[in-house]
Amino acid sequence: MYDDKFYQDMAAAYLDRTAWTKLRLAQIERMVDPQPGDRIIDLGCGMGAVTHFCSTFGAEVVGVDLSPPAIQAAKRLFEDAPITFYERDVSNLYDIENESFDKAVSADLVEHITQSSFEGMVREAFRVLKPGGTLSIYTPNPTHMIERMKARNLLKQNPTHIDLKTKERLLATLEAANFRPRLAYFTPSFFPVFNLIERVMMPFPLVGPLFRYRICISVVKPNENRIGG
Repeated sequence: MYDDKFYQDMAAAYLDRTAWTKLRLAQIERMVDPQPGDRIIDLGCGMGAVTHFCSTFGAEVVGVDLSPPAIQAAKRLFEDAPITFYERDVSNLYDIENESFDKAVSADLVEHITQSSFEGMVREAFRVLKPGGTLSIYTPNPTHMIERMKARNLLKQNPTHIDLKTKERLLATLEAANFRPRLAYFTPSFFPVFNLIERVMMPFPLVGPLFRYRICISVVKPNENRIGG
């Protein structure tokens, strides 16, 4: 499922700055807040779009992904950028030192992995983050009407989306790993006009879940939980 076309399409969406990409990057900038001198790790970087985006703020960024073709293509695509790419499973960041990053980001990844892999990723993120460091997650919301229609085969499902996680499950997993919530919100879609309706409807408890397009969560590693190096 994760063939060259999959990664090329993702890269093209970033380079062309599609409406989908603009929404995605705006939320990543809000949650991650990349700053000059930050060390940031992009978990499940794919072709390196978010990795490159964070580097444009002057951050030192490392992208990790399990797919060799994705990592090879990312290195070619962004060969002139100050980025390092590693082939790694996000649940096993071997050779990456404890408390070596200020921030971690996972954009459109967790819907592609199982719950056990997600738990492993969270543990590894906690390990490699400095005290006070943040982990930010951007992922589809399974209660949105588009995802519900996909689940009923009324719209074409993305076969790589094997486990869409609710906001509640994401937060429970993160808190179980000793992260503390920092931001947790939903964003409307990028579809013109419809996203205005989403903004109006999202707060309503009964119908609101149908209009909440993406889940945005940022958590922080407490200062008191230091890990021995």
